[in-house]
Amino acid sequence: MIDLLTSNPLARFLQKSFEAVAAYAQRALTQGAKGGLTLKLSMAVILGGLSLVFYRSILEYRNALEQFQISGVGERLKDLPSVIPIICEGFGVFLILVAFLVSLWVNETSTRQRRRAIIVIVLSLAALASIAVWMPSDILETQAAISGKALAGESPSIPAYFGKLLLISLIILSVPLAALIYFRLGLLDRYLVNNFVSPFALTLLTFMGIFIIGDLTENGSDLGYLSPEDGIAFFVVQMPFVVLFVMPVAVLLSGLSALTKMSKANELISMIGAGRSVLRILAPLLVMGAYTSLVGLAFKYEWAPTSVGYRKAIIERAVRLANAEKDGKELKPDIWGKEGWMHVNDVDRRTWFVGKVPLKLSDEMADVVVIQLDEQDQPKHMWVASRGGWVWDSEPPKWVLTNVRVYTYDKDHIPLIEKKETLEITSWSETPWKVLSSSQNPSFLGIPGLTMYLNANRDRDPQTLAVFRTNWWYTFAEPVACMVLMLVAAPLGIVYSRHGGMGGVTGAIIIFALMFVMRGTFLAMGHSNRMPPILAAWMTNIIIGSIGLFLLWLRAGNREVISLKTLMGYLRRRG
Repeated sequence: MIDLLTSNPLARFLQKSFEAVAAYAQRALTQGAKGGLTLKLSMAVILGGLSLVFYRSILEYRNALEQFQISGVGERLKDLPSVIPIICEGFGVFLILVAFLVSLWVNETSTRQRRRAIIVIVLSLAALASIAVWMPSDILETQAAISGKALAGESPSIPAYFGKLLLISLIILSVPLAALIYFRLGLLDRYLVNNFVSPFALTLLTFMGIFIIGDLTENGSDLGYLSPEDGIAFFVVQMPFVVLFVMPVAVLLSGLSALTKMSKANELISMIGAGRSVLRILAPLLVMGAYTSLVGLAFKYEWAPTSVGYRKAIIERAVRLANAEKDGKELKPDIWGKEGWMHVNDVDRRTWFVGKVPLKLSDEMADVVVIQLDEQDQPKHMWVASRGGWVWDSEPPKWVLTNVRVYTYDKDHIPLIEKKETLEITSWSETPWKVLSSSQNPSFLGIPGLTMYLNANRDRDPQTLAVFRTNWWYTFAEPVACMVLMLVAAPLGIVYSRHGGMGGVTGAIIIFALMFVMRGTFLAMGHSNRMPPILAAWMTNIIIGSIGLFLLWLRAGNREVISLKTLMGYLRRRG
């Protein structure tokens, strides 16, 4: 059998290729073990992650195929999952494998130009691999929702969806582009970027650690109920929110640190003496501020709001299961987003009472009561079920009630009660999205969810929609705070005189505190419909950004920024 395989030309070619790749990897590892270690480890981690995704997709398709073969004629071939995502994921794994092998050639003996070229090539391959693994599955899932096969019956917003695709693609592709631009920068620009990036990374990690420690202190008594898997999920899912929360202050402090350090060493004065203007010197930092805002927008668009709700739900589920186990009960490990909700369908004269609303609307809801009224608004039927789920992929879609009691009222309003284990109903027009969408917390929704809600509830009163509209605009406004604070940090970090940099730090802290106060005030006014949503979301950035531009104008003209002491003295004399 072995001889037969080795005599096959294709098998010999694959064998020779494998031996060549193995020798290539061994030579690169031995010659370049000390060079580009971070790049190699990063590619290895990405390779492992994408390989797991590819393997999981193969297993899911195999299980679906086995189920299709067992079901036989009753199933249709088109109901099988598409193989396009699997093919694209396999191609993505191949690309990241090539990127990993190419990264092994980075070593200490490589020339600078060769190292830079290899790094750009490796990052480009990794970016293309990530897009190949992520995008096809996402597009197919949304395409199914658009064609009426959404898991919860929602109607997704096409502009919001394409905005998400564009934003995530930009973030992924920006990594190799940023590396290429950095390598083409001049010496002074690279020096300024390095002075910013080092404290930024340190500050970001420090504040993230402080946030996590505070979270452990606050939820320490409940975290003991979490399983190891839930414990990991609890900290992983909240990372987008944590990064978004601490990034503005990290940008502010890092910008102050870089410019204050260079001011004390008279490096900024030397740059100005060499013929560079203040704006030209600060251009790399302003670009970094804009880039951090773009990254923040990618997190805020959907991941960060969703992670907040999921994080709270994980703890609540763990506590609920622990208490049930203590009482000797068995509960399903559901994740509830809210308890107690009512939906009225005036057209079909049905009223829904949902005891437990799932965090993910496509999951089963619990403690469901549905009341059907007649033309005289008297009860005609009532269904009381422990569980209620919507099956979107049946023909037609149907509701499945579990452990249900059916009350049928006669003309004297006396009910006839019938108990059933399961009951399938295809005549209801409601979907989980129609029943439960208005129960969603706007703070836990990103742009896709907020847009879908606003499109589906246009006829509701402005007071009810004010919170959702304000949060929609705030999704774009919050990440821009990174750029706004960079405008503040840039002029306050430049010190021409012999005075220390504490004045700039103090001013930055005061402006940052003012920013938080104004943000909370304006958002509260927007949520209560006392201010237009767009103004409530953007007013803080407009005010603080104007202050930053004014301070930058002073510095660009070699004018001293008015200190707090001077301002107080002036006000005292005027008083």
